[in-house]
Amino acid sequence: MNFERTPKGAPTSAETAGSPHPMGPGESGFAPAGLTIRQRLILIVLAVTVPMVLLSVGIVWRLTERERATNTQAILYASRSIASAVEAQLATYVAVGQALARAPSLQSGDLSAFRSEAERAMIGLPGAWVTLVTPDGRQAINTLLPQGSPLPRAPPSVMEDAGRAFASKRIEFTRVVTGPVAGGPVVGAGVPVFRAGEPAYYLLIGVLAEAFRDLLNDRGLPKGWLVGIVDVQGSFVARSLDHDLWVGRPASEGWRAVMHTDGMSDVSSVEGRSLINATAVSRMSGWAVGVATERSVFEAPIRQTLITAALVTAGVTLLSMLLAGWAARRITGPLAALEAGAGQLERGAVPAFRPTWVPEVDHALHAFDTAARTIVAREVALRQNEHRMAAILDALPVGVSLVDLDGRIIVANNNYRRFVPKIIPSCDAERRVLWEGHDENGRLIPPAEFPSARALRGDPVWPGVEFFFRGDGTQGPTWTRVAALPFRDETGTISGAVQMIVDIDQEKRAQEERRTLQAELLHLSRLSDMGQMAAALAHELNQPLTAVAVYIGGCQRIVGGDEIDATRRQKLEEMMRMISEQALRAGEIIRQLREFVRKGEIERHVVSAAAVMREACTLAIAAARHDGVAVRFDVDAPGDILANKVQIQQVVFNLVRNAVEAMEECPRKELEIRLTGTSERLEFSVADTGSGLAPEITDRLFMPFASTKSQGMGIGLSVCRNIIEAHHGRIWAEPNAGGGTVFRFWLPRIRDA
Repeated sequence: MNFERTPKGAPTSAETAGSPHPMGPGESGFAPAGLTIRQRLILIVLAVTVPMVLLSVGIVWRLTERERATNTQAILYASRSIASAVEAQLATYVAVGQALARAPSLQSGDLSAFRSEAERAMIGLPGAWVTLVTPDGRQAINTLLPQGSPLPRAPPSVMEDAGRAFASKRIEFTRVVTGPVAGGPVVGAGVPVFRAGEPAYYLLIGVLAEAFRDLLNDRGLPKGWLVGIVDVQGSFVARSLDHDLWVGRPASEGWRAVMHTDGMSDVSSVEGRSLINATAVSRMSGWAVGVATERSVFEAPIRQTLITAALVTAGVTLLSMLLAGWAARRITGPLAALEAGAGQLERGAVPAFRPTWVPEVDHALHAFDTAARTIVAREVALRQNEHRMAAILDALPVGVSLVDLDGRIIVANNNYRRFVPKIIPSCDAERRVLWEGHDENGRLIPPAEFPSARALRGDPVWPGVEFFFRGDGTQGPTWTRVAALPFRDETGTISGAVQMIVDIDQEKRAQEERRTLQAELLHLSRLSDMGQMAAALAHELNQPLTAVAVYIGGCQRIVGGDEIDATRRQKLEEMMRMISEQALRAGEIIRQLREFVRKGEIERHVVSAAAVMREACTLAIAAARHDGVAVRFDVDAPGDILANKVQIQQVVFNLVRNAVEAMEECPRKELEIRLTGTSERLEFSVADTGSGLAPEITDRLFMPFASTKSQGMGIGLSVCRNIIEAHHGRIWAEPNAGGGTVFRFWLPRIRDA
């Protein structure tokens, strides 16, 4: 076997490993460069500490952001919950107002009865009263005053609200006003009352603004939080702090700018303070509820969290650095001693070490003594393995070679070196690898598509490609099978290809002989079927020949009679046409028989599946009907197949004949022949009503010499299977639902494209 070797004069690995001083005197084994152990340990400490510090900073940042989000959610929740409470209270006033507006006493104008109803309704609404105002501004009822007391006119702001309510026919929430009767800031919900389609009254449910201040104070908000309710005009309805001072007055400009925007906002200056504000706007009244706190109060928990986390991070970082420095000092001392001992060992002196109490260093000292012996032993083992591998490769019956990336052969066994000059006498078996071969059709295969070239590109060629080498005139052509696999190094990179070449001349000749014998077997099988077809053929030929004789006798009588008139001439022509048809029918039967028994060519053609099946079934169906079998025949499915017509007809005839024979002893004889198709295949089936298949024969039904007939040889179904599989199809048997057996086979369908 041929292996690439190290150039002469170069020291081998074994020689280098066996020499304690491969360099000259005074030469160092290596030039010191790079960082020292101490510096590397410092880098390790930094590599551990810096990510930990960054991680701590990230954690602190996340904690502060979470604290900020928690505070933000608390303010937002407070504003929205207060807005919901305000809406709930206003909804109560609206519900009472709408109920009173529909009171029958009000619609009928009985104001005395209506006042009584209104006073009863106000019992459940502390601090609220009912005012009934006419469209011209006169107060008709005010439950704050005793009945019969003089009533003042409604304020202009109330009448403006009434005008909007009458125009929109909707409830109107009043702005904060000073009630002439209540004597303080009041708000209310006004309900327009119509009678006969015209404005009749403006029913106002009034309530003191103090009721909403009480609602704010009942929320139990944190100390220092400022809560305010502002109407659509920007005036305070209620405040948690300084309510009496601000109620009815416009909010500050900074607060008004954000009070009607849902969500968080940063108000730089409100009443001389920097606030963080959360606003919720009531959809019912348009009022805004603002919850604000001073920025210093809002940021205080965040700053506390930040300071605490920073102190913890700094403490942990400092402690980790101190521990890392202590561990580094425990390592650098023993390593310095190990370095000094390695220098002594390099100079040939035997170093003496005291225990370092560092297990890794003590193990390293022990490894120095055994390392050289291990290297030498491995070199010897590698050379022995090389010789063993060469013997194994030379014992293989195939040619094997290893190809590098440049296409050069660097390793080859003896069979490869002997076989390559046989097929290409002029080539160098040790170096050349990219040959030019021909496929079985004589087409030239370029070198770039040769298996070794494809394997070098990462495309495995297995189990191989067959090539035909024509030879140089001194010897005949040669068939070979060439396979190649990529050869990868330890990193997974392709560094070459393993190529295998096999002489398959004998195999090719054996395949040709098998094809010839198979064709002879198929022909003999068809000839053996001739005896069984004799009765069917005689029956089929007897019918047209008898008809021909009858028609000829009729013609003779017509000709031998009186003068032939037009009617007799027409009848004579009709009988002669029938004679021609029957003669053609007899000829067609003989043609089909001759086509069936002749040797089938190996070539295949695109043919209509329906036509092939119809012709194949003609003689078989005739035999079936001769034996009293009822036949249902449907083979008109469209579609073409690539097939040897004679072989497929033999399969069909065998299946039909077997089905008829299976029903010989059965009282019910029904035969169904069908051809169905899909976009991918065409399926032929023969179903009989015989006794079915015995379980012991089912698994080996299509094996050679397996038969259920006493006189059968057991090759018919085996031949059928070989034919169908050679046409890339499949044949099988299964029980018939109505009793008996169904034989099926399918063939690939030729698509229109």
